[in-house]
Amino acid sequence: MAPRDITVKTLLNADEYLDFDQECAIADKKHSPLLRDLAKQWMAEQKHKRQQRNMERPVYGQNMAMLLPTRVARPRMHMRL
Repeated sequence: MAPRDITVKTLLNADEYLDFDQECAIADKKHSPLLRDLAKQWMAEQKHKRQQRNMERPVYGQNMAMLLPTRVARPRMHMRL
């Protein structure tokens, strides 16, 4: 194990593990690279969904209306809407 590797525990029941192990054997892949690929794919999907949600939100306008300065000693430059 390299110094930058982090061990991750996956909680699979016996049937899930046997199916996963069998599919890994058929695909001729080890467990670690396959789980890493699955995690990367899932994270990419989540980032894509988050970007899509952010793009669909409406753009909010200015929430303070500007007023012209008055001749009062302490003019208020903004008015709450």
